[in-house]
Amino acid sequence: MKKKYALFLIGSLMVNAALAQVGIGTNTPNNTSMLEVQSNSKGFLLPRMSSVQRTSIASPATGLQVYDNNTNSLWYFNGTQWVNIVMVASFGDVKSGIQTIDHSGWILLDGRAINTLTATQQAAAASLGLVGNIPNATNSYLVQNGGAMGAVSGSNTVTLTQGNLPNVNFTGNTSNAGSHNHTTDPAAFNSVSAGNHDHWVDPPSTSTTPDGIHSHSHGDTDPNNQNGLNTGVGANGPWFGLTTRTTSSNGQHQHSLDIGGFASGANGNHSHSIDVPSYLFNSTRSLPYGKCRLWGFCHSR
Repeated sequence: MKKKYALFLIGSLMVNAALAQVGIGTNTPNNTSMLEVQSNSKGFLLPRMSSVQRTSIASPATGLQVYDNNTNSLWYFNGTQWVNIVMVASFGDVKSGIQTIDHSGWILLDGRAINTLTATQQAAAASLGLVGNIPNATNSYLVQNGGAMGAVSGSNTVTLTQGNLPNVNFTGNTSNAGSHNHTTDPAAFNSVSAGNHDHWVDPPSTSTTPDGIHSHSHGDTDPNNQNGLNTGVGANGPWFGLTTRTTSSNGQHQHSLDIGGFASGANGNHSHSIDVPSYLFNSTRSLPYGKCRLWGFCHSR
């Protein structure tokens, strides 16, 4: 048995004594390799162990490689620490990067149609519930915003509430030097509706419509006594040189009407809207603690 076993190893490893190379599955290992393994149905299997077993290796050689069963990835020792060769990722994971194209199985989120992806990528997108297009995260950054999966939203502003701010009490006094102005604009308000009172009403003068033909009766100088005073008594009494005349009814014209002012009735309680206009008041002197006083109002600068 020992003799056959030794022959088997020599025949299988195909050691090239001249070059000190080893080929498994090939009679002509590559000139740049010390060991070459070829197979169409089997792979090269590294030592498999847990993370605790891997990190417990005493004085690992630089370049030592193992497969970690806990992380399901290959690790190598770089002379100082263990390095995970491939970071574990699952469908739906999102990362930031400066790459501008797809790479290493990662798809750039640029809003393209899902049917332009490979069959494997389309299946992964379907398993994530994506339909039509992949999300467009152009010029965006990753942050949890509570939105639906695959949704890209947000803005460049944020609203701070009292709970986001430190609880700080500010104390101190401003300078009391220098006079200055303040603009005051009291809010409009309604007066109370108690108390009956009237209003003075004076409608503006207006002109009647020129529609309608009519005549006017008026006094005129007696043509029989144009140069003297007629004191005769007419049908309606003495006219002193005047006699009644009637104008022609031909021609349309207007009359100007001016109704005199009068007081409205005082019945009915009602209120008035009062809006004091804005105005500037000037502090003519400096007061202690940066305050200026006018009409009983104080304002701290």
